[in-house]
Amino acid sequence: MSEFQAYQRFPNVEVAQPLLHLLYQHGIPYETKLDQPSIDPSFAFNATSTYFLVLVRPHDFEAVRKLELDTDETLTAQAPANHYLFTFSHDELMEVLLKPDEWSSFDVALARRILGQRGHEVHPPLLEHLHQQRRLELARPEPRQQAWVALGYLAVVGGGILAVLIGWHLYAHHKTLPDGQQVPSFQAPDRASGLRLMVLGSISFVVWLAYRFYQEQ
Repeated sequence: MSEFQAYQRFPNVEVAQPLLHLLYQHGIPYETKLDQPSIDPSFAFNATSTYFLVLVRPHDFEAVRKLELDTDETLTAQAPANHYLFTFSHDELMEVLLKPDEWSSFDVALARRILGQRGHEVHPPLLEHLHQQRRLELARPEPRQQAWVALGYLAVVGGGILAVLIGWHLYAHHKTLPDGQQVPSFQAPDRASGLRLMVLGSISFVVWLAYRFYQEQ
């Protein structure tokens, strides 16, 4: 098992660059990887959500957070007046604070500073409340997957392999929250259906192999 754990999730590698530079500058070991579901959970022809994860060793988490805070405090005080966040409205700046996983830590710190300059100081308790709201939102399981479950049961009679793959995804797939915690992607009934699909798909595949073997004799 890797000694590295997810420290923060980003929508793409560009947003993660400030953190990666900070880790490199201070000699803190890290790893990166993409977090991408193998099946589109919406059962739609949309691009599957892919997130860029930065992983560090658990005992470095606190040091990295302190480095980010110290660095952002200095950099936001020196932010140029033409930085794009200065054009954001109050609601847009609050959106940055509400969804810190979609922005760099510098952008989040600068948004908070700008709000303070405009007379809307965001105190730590409120900031923690916003972050807690976001964690609950991201941890919420996907809507029921009736279409995938139905397709899985149909696949059982077609040899079972697709049923096993769909079942494994529904049963085992987890999503990584911005703080590195992993939670099940799907609701309990869908995970239960996924387990049944893996069992039925495996039985179907064995039966199909036995039938093919018998036909060839």
